[in-house]
Amino acid sequence: MKIINTLCLLTLLTASAEVAAQRPNRPLFPLQAYTLTDYEAIEYSEAFEMPEAFEGESYAGVAVNSQGNLVVFSRGSTPFLEFNSDGEFIRSFGQEGLVRRAHGLHLEADNTIWVTDVADHVVMKLDQNGNELMTIGTRGESGEWDEAAGAHLFQQPNDLALDSAGNIYVAQGHGSDNPRVLKFNSDGEFITQWGSRGYGPGQFWVAHSIEIDADDVIYVADRENMRIHRFDTEGGLLGEWNFEAMVCAIFLHDDGHMYITTGFDGQLAKVDMTGKVLGAIGRPGTANGQFGEAHALTLDHEDNAYIADVINRRIQKFAKID
Repeated sequence: MKIINTLCLLTLLTASAEVAAQRPNRPLFPLQAYTLTDYEAIEYSEAFEMPEAFEGESYAGVAVNSQGNLVVFSRGSTPFLEFNSDGEFIRSFGQEGLVRRAHGLHLEADNTIWVTDVADHVVMKLDQNGNELMTIGTRGESGEWDEAAGAHLFQQPNDLALDSAGNIYVAQGHGSDNPRVLKFNSDGEFITQWGSRGYGPGQFWVAHSIEIDADDVIYVADRENMRIHRFDTEGGLLGEWNFEAMVCAIFLHDDGHMYITTGFDGQLAKVDMTGKVLGAIGRPGTANGQFGEAHALTLDHEDNAYIADVINRRIQKFAKID
């Protein structure tokens, strides 16, 4: 009864939210795992010195730049906010109207910014100040990517990652009938694509997040199917890891582990590289350490975790305990 009541409360709180989208029509599922005891939730008001002008915005993406600062991809009028490791506000940047609906954020080592826009159906490469360098896709149009027909169309691109050669991989299909991965070279020229909607091996329901490791193994979070696919760079399926809850965001850490969030199911978890969950923390709700939707994830240079919650409209910090 407690889980069902929590689900009802969250549904009421978010009834007016855009793309309140794929909230599961089921009780919310916790991962069956030990508590992640080396992390503690920090009160939002204590974690960040958020300027009043930006309070209550929906934050879609998070990443850490080469200075160790947290960059936040916002659905507010200003696309980007930056905080130092102490949570002090550094700056806001990016042109108003640059994106219609912020979703995925990726930073390169030189602080080049990559973003996805699920409303305008484009992927953009930006400089470290948010100035546009390259756009892939046709702004404002969605559909099938078809080189022969000259149709350069995404359908709700969710996230992207780069391999060791600089090729770009885009995971798309936020509630559409066309979830897949599309591959481009570093100049944004189309190479190949794979995947379709379904429940079978190599298929997706929502291809929500993507990461690539040092060996160019590609990991794609298949959110509603509660699994992570592993592919080679040509789209060959290497295997899948199945979970007991959604996999919404994934982050590959150089400590040899993967960290994931479970979206509406409301947890941060640590996973080994066989797909075994080692520990989890968090739950659905609105209190500190709880989530409306644990949407995007990053870890900083001190292993603190930051999770963008698009429903509760905050960045939840989990501090690493020594």
